[in-house]
Amino acid sequence: MIKPVRRGETWHRPARTGHPDPVKMLGHVWPVVEELRGKPREEWPAPDALADALTELAEYFEEAGWDDFALRTHHEVLEFRRELGDPEKLRVVLTSLRDNLMRQERYEEALAVVQEELPLALRLAVPGKRSTGIANTARYWTTNLLGRLGRHAEAAENAREAVAELDGQELVPYSLPGYDLAHAWLEYAHRLAAIGDHEQAAEFTAMNAVFWRDNGSGRNINGHSAFEELCLLQVRLGRFEDARVSADEAVAVLRKHADEEGDRQSLDDLAGGVHNHGNRLLDLGVFAEAVEAAQESVDRYRALLADTERRAMVMRVELRLAVALVSLGSRLHDVGRLDESLAANDEAIALATKHEDRELGRRELARAFNSRASLLITRAEYPEAAEAAAKSVELYQAADDKAMARNTFALASAHAGSLDAALEPSSQSVAHYRERHAEDPYEYSYLLADALTDHAEIRVLRSERAEAESAIAEALAMYEELAAFHPARYQRELDHARSVAARV
Repeated sequence: MIKPVRRGETWHRPARTGHPDPVKMLGHVWPVVEELRGKPREEWPAPDALADALTELAEYFEEAGWDDFALRTHHEVLEFRRELGDPEKLRVVLTSLRDNLMRQERYEEALAVVQEELPLALRLAVPGKRSTGIANTARYWTTNLLGRLGRHAEAAENAREAVAELDGQELVPYSLPGYDLAHAWLEYAHRLAAIGDHEQAAEFTAMNAVFWRDNGSGRNINGHSAFEELCLLQVRLGRFEDARVSADEAVAVLRKHADEEGDRQSLDDLAGGVHNHGNRLLDLGVFAEAVEAAQESVDRYRALLADTERRAMVMRVELRLAVALVSLGSRLHDVGRLDESLAANDEAIALATKHEDRELGRRELARAFNSRASLLITRAEYPEAAEAAAKSVELYQAADDKAMARNTFALASAHAGSLDAALEPSSQSVAHYRERHAEDPYEYSYLLADALTDHAEIRVLRSERAEAESAIAEALAMYEELAAFHPARYQRELDHARSVAARV
């Protein structure tokens, strides 16, 4: 049994949130709770009087940000509700308990609660009433929690059951016809993708995207993310023409949204969406058009920045402009426009440096320095490239990012003549990507092949022919497979690897 909260525990703890002052409100509830706790039950004004007072107490705990106290109080209420046998009130406290545990990221416990909540909610559900929507929500959180805990097959099965329950379900009050089912389709698609069934995932994602295309409006941009997700799945499945259509549909949703609304938020959404569109065009190997999208994103963020005065908003837009400029520099590098690429990169570094104290600023500064290093390698300015890459290694935090920056630093250092300094970071990068590739070949084949190609080049510079031959042979095998699957995207990487092989 969890120990009930006593007033003395709360005396010296300040509230973190809440308006009006939740601590002041607690002062009105505590006397009621304490009086009822001190009386025999037969003297209570109602059998559930203490449960009701404790429920109110838990609400004020949560408003104060005291989730630990609220959790203990919900458990106390739960004991009363189970004993009193009112199924609806029992369902309510289970929902509150689940929400509390979710906020505390105690997912195993939250799953146990929702697994008790769901059958009760299904039993209470009345077709066409709000209770049906409550049951749908409990089903969703069951799926969500199973996914968070890595139980993907169970999550997929639960999501399938949600689709079956919602198909033909009578409309819940105040909801858009078909919305709940469309939401369940997308959730099921996510779970199917997690277990590797990308064919079915694409099918259900397409159904969701079509729903939003047919039912969206200027204020509803759900179709954008659905078409973006569909594009990524279609690329994975090798359906490149379909993926291009989906990519265009995704950005078209945002263009329509901006045309109809014309407010700052819709224009901001469009600037970000066009940036994402450039990434999708890169995925498709449409390099010149990817440059155009990246340039449009930069132009749109510039326009937003020119119309921004509040300091906090200026910082936000400058950071987003920095993100867009780094991408533009990379896309210009892709098509050989090196001077323009360097100019975009310089501007990105200047903007990101202004906000280096923020996480996004540091990350974009790291990304900008790594892109700069790659560009300088192409220009054969190797000492400067190694210097930029070293800054990227220092700034990056995530393991994948560190591996990328180490690889760039190693290649630049080797060409700058620092052959001993190059070998260890190159080997570390290859080892990292090899480990990741074993877990997810689709996402990491290109990155591992790229690191192996650069490692082979470093080994050549070190006159270590046997090691170079081994690395480039592995890289070539991977690139040949990638280029056979998606020549528009990977043929030039294969050509570069072949040029390295010719020097071995």
